[in-house]
Order: sequence, then structure tokens, then C-alpha cells
Amino acid sequence: MAINYDEYLLLELFNSEPIIIDREAEIYKYQMQGSQGLELAFSFSVYDQYVTIRLNHDQLQNPLYDIEIQNVGEIRVEKSKLIVLKQQSKEQVIEVEVTPNFMIDLSI
Repeated sequence: MAINYDEYLLLELFNSEPIIIDREAEIYKYQMQGSQGLELAFSFSVYDQYVTIRLNHDQLQNPLYDIEIQNVGEIRVEKSKLIVLKQQSKEQVIEVEVTPNFMIDLSI
């Protein structure tokens, strides 16, 4: 199994191409700078089916928010939102809104 996602919608949402962590394993990382020193990092492994979301602040050593979600089936982009769905149930696990500010809604 693999994560279903639309690379063009992710490109449009993050306004940049991903950092390729491992081309063969298809592990990608997207980053976005926000207001007031915030940075959102979103990475995923297509075949290992996990997603990592990290929210950093440029003046803090440790992340404000850091979560890894296993058994991901789909990554959706809807307008300014990034939505992660579980593999079998297709239930929404997390929603990340990127504009006007970062907002993370965890549904676990």
C-alpha cells in the first residue's frame, strides 16, 4: 500500500517543491514560513505510510508541536488546508490550515 496524494496540490499549497529526503523510498518534506517566526514542516513516506508535522519557532530550540501519524492512507489539500486521513477507515486524523496563520486541528 501507499499514501494517495496529489503532488501538484501540495506544490500549490506550499508554494515550493519538496525536499527529497529519499528518492527511492519516496520520502518528501515540505516547509513553509509563517508570520512571527513560525515554520511549518510537513514530511511523509509514501510506502511506509507515515506523516510528520512539526511547528517550529525561530527563537526556540525545541519544536512547539511535533507529531508522527502512522497508517496514513491519503493526504488531501482543500483550499488552504492540508488533511490527513487514516488508511482503512478514511477518517480524518489531522487538519492543518496554513493561511492566514497556522492552525492544527488534531482529531484523535
